[in-house]
Amino acid sequence: MTEENKTTGASTPTFPFAERVVAITGGTSGIGFAIAQRFLLAGASVVIVGSSMEHGCAAEERLLCSQKEQQLPNEPWFLQGDVSAPTDMARVMSRIQQRYGHLETVVCSAGLGRKARLLNTTPDDLTKLFQVNVHGAIYTVQAAADLLSASGGSVVLVSSDAGITGEPQTGAYSVSKAALNMAGKMLALDLAAAGVRVNVVAPGDIVPGMRSMLRPGETLRPADDFLSWKLPPLRRYGQAQEIAEVVLFLASPQASFMTGAVVPVDGGMRAGLEWE
Repeated sequence: MTEENKTTGASTPTFPFAERVVAITGGTSGIGFAIAQRFLLAGASVVIVGSSMEHGCAAEERLLCSQKEQQLPNEPWFLQGDVSAPTDMARVMSRIQQRYGHLETVVCSAGLGRKARLLNTTPDDLTKLFQVNVHGAIYTVQAAADLLSASGGSVVLVSSDAGITGEPQTGAYSVSKAALNMAGKMLALDLAAAGVRVNVVAPGDIVPGMRSMLRPGETLRPADDFLSWKLPPLRRYGQAQEIAEVVLFLASPQASFMTGAVVPVDGGMRAGLEWE
């Protein structure tokens, strides 16, 4: 993003989010990390939140290198926190308030997946899926609500196209994401009077995909797992950066009349049945 300097004719960088603070849960890897990179490039003060100190510090260092290399105006900041623990989210938002005094955008990207049919999902996995995918997003927005209301900010929940049309092989995950989509609508209604917008982005098949989308008993997802996926109608898989661009738009003034929307970014997977 550049604009021409009228005196010298040279291009100088512009940062449309330079005065904004953006908190991203699940921002240490995958789609969440790509979203953090995009907001950092737009000049925001980016706070990434994750449960792992090791992964968080590594992600912060990668973002910091990018920030220095590209001479971006604000350094990233990692805060450890478990989205499924309301006290953690309250502590995270308190620290953001202490450091910055304001918060304009919250992106809830923390997610957990399981490859199993609903009938075969264990009680423990079912509980964990809802604690992270649904409760975690609600706890995060509840903790951030006062800060967001003061700034007239925005929220973007990262869901899945499996929450629009369920996938039997990831049954419980599909149910949790459908619940997250409805949570986004209810939060949009709850926060509308305060001028806070809440929208949901529903990614389709994104490479390299969710690190936690494991079969029962697996501890590591195969790197070539995506090769077994059906290609979307656009005949390619999505990239995390493409999701980040949509999230940036939903958080921007250009989307000022959008709230309560569920936006698929799936290469046409949920547009309808293909009969080819």
